[in-house]
Amino acid sequence: MNVKQLEYFAAVAEAGSISGAARELHVAQPPISRQLAMLEDELGVTLFLRTNKGVELTEAGRCLYQHSRQMFQSLRAMADSVRDVSAGVRGQLKVGVIYSDVQTATSLLKDYHQKYPQVELYVRMGAPGDLLDDLGRRELHILFLRSQSERSFGLRELVLGEDPLELVMCRETDPAPGQEAVPIQALRDAPLCLLRSDDLWGYSRDLLGECRRAGFTPNVACQCYDTPMEMQMVQAGFGVGFLPRSVVAAHPGSPLYTKPVLGFTTKSYPILVWEEDPYQSGCVKRFLELAGEKKL
Repeated sequence: MNVKQLEYFAAVAEAGSISGAARELHVAQPPISRQLAMLEDELGVTLFLRTNKGVELTEAGRCLYQHSRQMFQSLRAMADSVRDVSAGVRGQLKVGVIYSDVQTATSLLKDYHQKYPQVELYVRMGAPGDLLDDLGRRELHILFLRSQSERSFGLRELVLGEDPLELVMCRETDPAPGQEAVPIQALRDAPLCLLRSDDLWGYSRDLLGECRRAGFTPNVACQCYDTPMEMQMVQAGFGVGFLPRSVVAAHPGSPLYTKPVLGFTTKSYPILVWEEDPYQSGCVKRFLELAGEKKL
C-alpha cells in the first residue's frame, strides 16, 4: 500500500465512480482500476461494490477511507509545517546574550516575537567566551556581543548601534558631586571597580590609559570577572565602575547612575554575531532581517 494507491482510492470514493475519479485526477481509468485491484489484493478485502451507477464503499472501504482522510490531513499539515519552518514562521531560535546587551536583546526579541509568535525562543545569558564556544558547536544560532572598533571574531557581524562608556557610581562614591561630567583628575584618589585586565572588551584598558596620560596611576580597588559583579561591587560602595551607559539604564530604580569623563569619549558597540551558513534556518534569516531594519 502506498500514497498513490490511497490517493486513487479516496478519489474514487469521493467521486462515486472510477470514471469520475479519472476526470478529477486527469488520469486514464485503467491505471486507477489496476491500483485499486492491487490495493484490495494486498489488504485481502473488497473495498468497493460495483453497481450500475458506479461504486459504493463496503464497510472495510469506509474504514480505509476515514483513515486515509486523516492521513492526507496529516500529510498536508506536515508539509505546511515544513514550509513554515523554512519561511521562519515556526521553529526554534537559540540566542546567546551577554549581560551588557540585555536591554538591546530584549527589545529586539520582543519585536521579533510579536512578528513571529509561533517561533520558540531559547535565550541564554553567559560569558562571551562560553557563548562563542556554544555558537561553534551549533548549540546557539546567534549571539549578542560587544565590539570596540577593529575587534573581530572572524564571524559575520551586524552592528546594532553605539553605546558610550561612562563612569558608574552611587551618591556616596561620586567623585564630582554636582557636576555633569567627571574631570579625569577627580579619579586620582577615587577607588575604581573595573573589569579584570584581560577583559575581552578592553573597557578597563581604555580608562587606565587615559589616567596615565593625565599623569597618575589610578587606585583600582577591585577587579571583577564580569559586568554583573562589577555592578554589585559599585552598588556596595567599593568604588567607581566604567561600563556602557545602557547597562545602568536597564536597571530603572537602581541607586547607580553614570557620568562621562570630561573630554574623554569612548564607545562600545552592541553587535550580533553568527556563523555563515548557506543552510541557515528560516528563523535565523528572519531575525537577522528584522535586526537590520531595527538598527539603533
